[in-house]
Amino acid sequence: MAHQYELCVASSFRNLGQIAEFISERARLSGMDEDQVFAVQMAVDEACTNSMEHAYAGCETGQVRVCCYLEDDDFVVCVTDYGAPFDPTTVPMPDLAAPIEERQEGGLGLFFMRELMDQIEFHSDADEGNSVIMRKRRKRSQE
Repeated sequence: MAHQYELCVASSFRNLGQIAEFISERARLSGMDEDQVFAVQMAVDEACTNSMEHAYAGCETGQVRVCCYLEDDDFVVCVTDYGAPFDPTTVPMPDLAAPIEERQEGGLGLFFMRELMDQIEFHSDADEGNSVIMRKRRKRSQE
């Protein structure tokens, strides 16, 4: 594993801008194009928002840790919190074909994270917290 970059912030929605700047800068420096940077930034924003809203139930005294690094051709981001555990299998897939007024509230964020990233893993441990590990394959330039 290459050098790991890390940002720890309080679980306040006010810190989402700082997280976005951090992850966008690291993604650009890794050689990602702007479409990839946008996808990673959106997925990380959703993961951090979920931590703040659900794991900490809006309490701003928790901590969210965002780490990123390169692993082969993958830009890897890990978002960790120490709030309530999360089981992604309890979130139903959204029915995107249903009329908007009939759609169930929630679940779109997880759907978007899966669509934007190439791979997502969730881990929950009483001692090590809750983590979502997301991978985005960097595009290779045409040679």
